[in-house]
Amino acid sequence: MKKFAIPVLLALVTFSLTAARPFGDTTGKDIFLKYKCNKCHTIESQGIQRDGKAPEGKQPPDLSGVGLKHDASWMQKWLLKEVEQNDKKHIKKFSGSDDELRTLTTWLATLKKK
Repeated sequence: MKKFAIPVLLALVTFSLTAARPFGDTTGKDIFLKYKCNKCHTIESQGIQRDGKAPEGKQPPDLSGVGLKHDASWMQKWLLKEVEQNDKKHIKKFSGSDDELRTLTTWLATLKKK
């Protein structure tokens, strides 16, 4: 029995150490892609290209430098359609959880490449 238990234990430890991510360790980039923000937006500094058509007559901005203009708190309000920019609200209200919104906007606020 001991000969069997040690290899199994080693396999479990190895698996747990090499797993892609622990549960709940979702990044802002993961959330950006999960909610298909890249259907409209690019983030060239992160290698994220648009994966869809922009709304007709619109050219959503690349978000590589969004952290230079806005902080996470403002971005949360923007994505919840609580504030306006240039007399307009964000085209789509964020549909994820509060934690996902915080993670996403905290990450976006770090993007400061001109």
